[in-house]
Amino acid sequence: MDTEQVSIQHTSPPLSRTDKAFIFFLICVTCLVAGMGYSTYQRGQMEEAAKRNGEAWLKWLSESAKARLEPGFLPVTCAAQSPPVKQIWAACFESVSTPEGPLGKLTNPYSGGRLQRVVQCDPKDRTLAGSLVFEKYTPTPPGSAVPNLLSALAGSDNIGEKIQIRLSVCAKGTHVIRIGELEF
Repeated sequence: MDTEQVSIQHTSPPLSRTDKAFIFFLICVTCLVAGMGYSTYQRGQMEEAAKRNGEAWLKWLSESAKARLEPGFLPVTCAAQSPPVKQIWAACFESVSTPEGPLGKLTNPYSGGRLQRVVQCDPKDRTLAGSLVFEKYTPTPPGSAVPNLLSALAGSDNIGEKIQIRLSVCAKGTHVIRIGELEF
């Protein structure tokens, strides 16, 4: 018997308009997801940089709290003295955050400018992103239901004596990043 070899060729039909539109849609969605992923990554990097700024301030304040009672502590505007002398928080912040100060090289990752301190984070004001929030604990009279009150550490507040501080950083979104608490 003679067997003939038959070759069968399969040809696929050309892509229809619907197929082409679907492929184009998939390419667009892939590009959109990649762009959103990159944008989210960049925002996360800026938030981490802002958190590291707050951690650097917390570290400096913690280390300085131990030595600021000693004579010759620099910057002088942050020193605590015995007997207590009025030292203003605004002067201390400025001397630490000037370019010559110990934390002067820190910049706001969102704006690229100098770090600033604010009274509180406001979710409606996006220009506050990356700013530092310093709050002070004030003890209430003995027997009060609330042992401490938390309020903003104002520029005119006295830091000549020990003070309990909570440090936070404003994030780009609607939340506040709590960095820590210390006695300064």
